[in-house]
Amino acid sequence: MDAKQDFHTLDDLYISPFTSARYYDDNGQPRYRPLERNLHPTGIYAADLLLQSLTLGRGSLTALARRLCCSSRDISGLIRCLSGQPSDQFRTAYRKRLVTDLLRFTDLSLPEVAAHSGIGQKRNLHLFVNQHFGCTPEELRQRIRKVGDSGRFAID
Repeated sequence: MDAKQDFHTLDDLYISPFTSARYYDDNGQPRYRPLERNLHPTGIYAADLLLQSLTLGRGSLTALARRLCCSSRDISGLIRCLSGQPSDQFRTAYRKRLVTDLLRFTDLSLPEVAAHSGIGQKRNLHLFVNQHFGCTPEELRQRIRKVGDSGRFAID
């Protein structure tokens, strides 16, 4: 068996940032209901805590390592064991997915998207999106958003 087959994909590990989904009541008014989310996709405490931290925009390996009483190197090794990718590569892919979800499905301002994704400031979001998508965050939002996407999900 090829060892690559044993690694989890980003889809396997990704925890959506959204806590509720829009629906329309009998009067056609938009409402939100809680979403069921799998906050423990691996069943491994340290790995799931890492993924939850990334989803909350708190992807600091140092802080997580401190919380788990281990080293940043240990956390990087865990990421490699789970995904088969170097830590930086996996965290960038995770953050790209998070940014695109936030831009596509919410009307969060750019500073809010930057904060929720762990990128920090609006300027950093511009740099990140330009580097990885070749456009501004506003252009990316327009490019990926489909009719009905805006406000489809919410973060409580």
